[in-house]
Amino acid sequence: MAEALDLLMVVPARSGSKGLPDKNIRPLAGKPLLSWTAQTIDEAGLPKALAVLSTDSEQYAEIGRGNGLAVPFLRPACDATDAASSLQVVEHALGWFRQHYAYLPAWVMLLQPTSPFRSPAILRQAMALANGGNVAAVIGCKEIQRNLTTLFQLCDGFMQALDNRQPTQASRQQSRPLLTPNGAMYLCRTDFLLTHKSFYPPQTVPLVMNSIQSLDIDTEEDWAIAEAFVKQGLL
Repeated sequence: MAEALDLLMVVPARSGSKGLPDKNIRPLAGKPLLSWTAQTIDEAGLPKALAVLSTDSEQYAEIGRGNGLAVPFLRPACDATDAASSLQVVEHALGWFRQHYAYLPAWVMLLQPTSPFRSPAILRQAMALANGGNVAAVIGCKEIQRNLTTLFQLCDGFMQALDNRQPTQASRQQSRPLLTPNGAMYLCRTDFLLTHKSFYPPQTVPLVMNSIQSLDIDTEEDWAIAEAFVKQGLL
């Protein structure tokens, strides 16, 4: 390419989902699930970026190409098992990029098709945060309106607060919101990801999304919620 690429965007879509078979191409409001992410990428219009679909299926590949994603390879079987991690998938894509272009992009972004409602603005905000200072990664997050005193683990069959050093604080006004990754967007400096083998290197900042943008489809109940969001015009 005439201009060096700064960003590799990886859309992972293997064909072996067991919970929701073929969920990545299952129609949501009339279009395959992965098409939602492809459309978001297109509308974001990020410069010097390449979006690739990482899949083990030629059927998925055809759908990806039809929605504007590059599909320069099929993911090998060893990287398309239930045990294959997202990091493994991204490292494989980066290996292809380095072999093809003889360099690595400064940034790599992972966009799972199971988070169809992240907006194009989210992708632009992520890159603005990444380029705005001493930032190594930007992670899509949602708020948990809870306190560690009201989050519990089981200990010998009984509930035990994660923080039992103070009285239980049930009021939202008393609680400082916690953050948890929502799975919708991971952006990391390539050198940091390869060095730390993690999407959470030092200097990771959150990009907080609302509950609709944060929806991660993993079950039939999640799918029903997604359809309801579309039907009610809440996007």
